Amino acid sequence: MTAKKSNSKNANSTPSKPAPKSQSETPQKTPANPETVTQPESDATAHSASQGKPKPTKPDPKATPKPTPKSEAKATTKPASTSTNGNKLGIIAIVVSLGLSAFIYWHHQQNSAAQQLEIDQLESQISTRLEAQISSAIQSQSKEISALKELNRVATERVKALESNLAASGKQSLLLKEDIANLQRNIAEMDVRRPNDWMLAEAEYLMRMAARKLWLEHDVESSIALLLATDQRIMELSDPSLSPLRQAIINDITTLEALPKLDKDGLVLKLTSLEQQVDNLNIAGIKLPESLTETDTTLSSDVSDWRENLKKSWQSFADSFITIERRDGRVEALLAPDQAWYLKENIKNQITKAQLAVYREHQAIYTESLTKAAKWISQYYDQNNPTTGHLVDNLTELSKKAVTLQYPDQLKAKPVLEEVIDRRVKKSLATPLQQETSHD
Repeated sequence: MTAKKSNSKNANSTPSKPAPKSQSETPQKTPANPETVTQPESDATAHSASQGKPKPTKPDPKATPKPTPKSEAKATTKPASTSTNGNKLGIIAIVVSLGLSAFIYWHHQQNSAAQQLEIDQLESQISTRLEAQISSAIQSQSKEISALKELNRVATERVKALESNLAASGKQSLLLKEDIANLQRNIAEMDVRRPNDWMLAEAEYLMRMAARKLWLEHDVESSIALLLATDQRIMELSDPSLSPLRQAIINDITTLEALPKLDKDGLVLKLTSLEQQVDNLNIAGIKLPESLTETDTTLSSDVSDWRENLKKSWQSFADSFITIERRDGRVEALLAPDQAWYLKENIKNQITKAQLAVYREHQAIYTESLTKAAKWISQYYDQNNPTTGHLVDNLTELSKKAVTLQYPDQLKAKPVLEEVIDRRVKKSLATPLQQETSHD
């Protein structure tokens, strides 16, 4: 703003300068005409008019006469040139002011860039310091967290160890309680048990053996014998309160006696005898089916049948060279010697499998094995041989036998006996406690 004001002041003050310039130029361009002598005066008046301040004029004795109208016209055109010079100076002043403004703007931009650079440096320094502080804080926090985790892990391990120790101590306490209870029970039994109670324990052992023989070995006869011995021991006790127990034992014996009798040993021996007869079988030969058509080659005595006789003669002549017979049916090929040996061994293997199925009471395996053996014998061996028919008939008959029995799920006398023993043991254990309470 100061530059513009100074320029405006200079512009206002410059109109006083062109006057000398016009005076200096006028002598060179002044013609010989006397009318142009008054031009400086007109310039002075114009200059005074441009300044806006009237000046007093002194009378000049050597003054020339007033100019003609032509000179007045020249005098009036001179202020236009002065205004043009003023416009030029104003443009120059504007250009100068614009240059100053541009310089000031450039200087301001340089200062702003320098300030921005300083601000960026300060921000980078502050950010680096903050990052360093944050990283150090994070590292310290991570160290503290790791330390806390380690403490938590150690505490967890200690808690687990304490829990395991508590569980072990709890188990030991339970075992100790059980041992103490067993000792108390044994002491009470030794103090209170009567001699007849040993026979009751023996009866329990015999009943357990009977159950094992029945379900593990499927030996019905041995199980019945052990139950009879159990009943004998209970009968020797002469205790009328044990009558329900004896009734349950007799019911179990009756149930086992009602089971069908299965002579496993006799059945296995029968299968062994049949297995030995397999070596006496003969492989069946090839059986050709009968011819379907027979050719009649008998010649007729009638002369009119000469064509048929000729045909029959030709057929008889051709049959002496090539014979073709048509048969209906399947022709079985013979077995090689090694295949015949393998066949016999497979039949023996099926019979042996049936023997094992008898002892294990596998009805499906037993029936399937004997059926396969009978089928192979009837298919590959000579049916005219009496041994073949005997083996097939016996194997077929034995395959229909039942080798599985439906045994009872449990012995009804076993829970009754356990209840009797438990009741007597509880009674014997309760007697010392009652005595202790009576003493107290």
